[in-house]
Amino acid sequence: MEMVTVVAIIAILAVLLIPIIEKLRARAQRVQCMANLRNLHIAAAQYVQDNNYWPQIQSSSDENDTAYAQEWIAALAPYQLQKKSWICPTLQNVLGNPDYNSTGNERVDYFGMPFDDKPMTPYQWPRQPWFVESADVHGQGQLIIFTDGSISDMKTVLAESKH
Repeated sequence: MEMVTVVAIIAILAVLLIPIIEKLRARAQRVQCMANLRNLHIAAAQYVQDNNYWPQIQSSSDENDTAYAQEWIAALAPYQLQKKSWICPTLQNVLGNPDYNSTGNERVDYFGMPFDDKPMTPYQWPRQPWFVESADVHGQGQLIIFTDGSISDMKTVLAESKH
């Protein structure tokens, strides 16, 4: 009887801990996603500094557009940006952890905004998005990194714009 009680208590504790562990995992993935956006911002800023314009990559409405992903990856690769920085860990899990390093299987989970080729256009407005997450997988809307390097989510931005 004592053994059954101990097992029951352990089972109850395990059931109570599962949601806490899931919340911690989700929070860690959001933090990793934000770090990815910071890496993209740094690499894009270095690209603009070196080339005097924003990468001129044709925008794509298809989130599975491999050519679009390959062009962005190639444009920022000289700035030590790894393919992993283009991948949201939450979306990677949702998709079943496909191998994004395989040729023809590349993807970007953050879309770069289209700017013209004038030197200061990407810096013209501090709250202009540079990269936007492709999906709302963190529960607050897509994450966005702005010209000034700040990161927010879509729900917060929309709430701020109403005030």
